[in-house]
Amino acid sequence: MSDGVVEMYLQCCVKGIAGATEPGGVGLTKDEAKALILDDVGILSNWWRNKVRISPQEVAEVLTEANLDRHLHDYARFGDETPFISLACGAVERDAVVRYNWVRSAIDTALMFATDSWTRPGALFYVWVATSHRPAVALQAVAEPVRDLNIYWRWSPHQPEGEVTAKVHIPANQIEKLEWWMPTSSGGRVEETIPNPCYVSAEQLSDVRALF
Repeated sequence: MSDGVVEMYLQCCVKGIAGATEPGGVGLTKDEAKALILDDVGILSNWWRNKVRISPQEVAEVLTEANLDRHLHDYARFGDETPFISLACGAVERDAVVRYNWVRSAIDTALMFATDSWTRPGALFYVWVATSHRPAVALQAVAEPVRDLNIYWRWSPHQPEGEVTAKVHIPANQIEKLEWWMPTSSGGRVEETIPNPCYVSAEQLSDVRALF
């Protein structure tokens, strides 16, 4: 990185969002999940969704290191007002005792959040985000690679979830597809896959990292 320039790569991720268990209940219906890509809405942070209208000045005020830390470690109290969006892209957890590295799947992690451990339907959105090789919390368009221990050194119990943290909004044209999952007696199954006709592939840009 040269002075004043943030070098970036494009990270593929998956976002799990809980489905509603009954009409009018908490979570997305399948039609609402489809609308996020087919109506060019994209994925909104809880902060924007709850405020409805936001300004550039307000965005600058909420994108702080303190708020990122609350998003990661105090979500139970901060979740409804967080401007950050948790995405899974896979992680490797090292077990020094048994001398083994455990691979944590991004899809498995997202599914556990989306379906609340297979107790409800859930949506998986396959996305890509521009990500920095170093912290850039104030930059809305740049996601934070909080799973990367070479960048974020603080110990976190959530590091094995393989999180990359987007900010405020993920545009619809960065969402490749939606999978709608239903719980079953043996785990779960994909009930429907909805491709995004307006998707702009990260492959036509540069330096893409796949999820795992």
